[in-house]
Amino acid sequence: MSMDRISISNGAIDRTVQSNPTEEVKSSSISTQLPANPSDDAVSLSESARDAERLNRMMDDSRAGRLDAVREAIANGTYNVAGSDIAAKLIDLNTR
Repeated sequence: MSMDRISISNGAIDRTVQSNPTEEVKSSSISTQLPANPSDDAVSLSESARDAERLNRMMDDSRAGRLDAVREAIANGTYNVAGSDIAAKLIDLNTR
């Protein structure tokens, strides 16, 4: 089976193309002005943004530590999980 052409008709688009068939689409009238010297740019973070960044780093470090401990336990053969815990997680993930 082959499809040679798909025709989708939209009256608003068709009328626009008919009235200006050769006119190119004009760019937005929004002007962007670049600073004269890129070194004039500055970024300033609020205290709450700095706090959020610190918390994010702490959580990443904590998670990395937990993952390293699990990896080590798996490598040593000492990592044990109860089957009921696995089943509960699977049921929880499939009932959301």
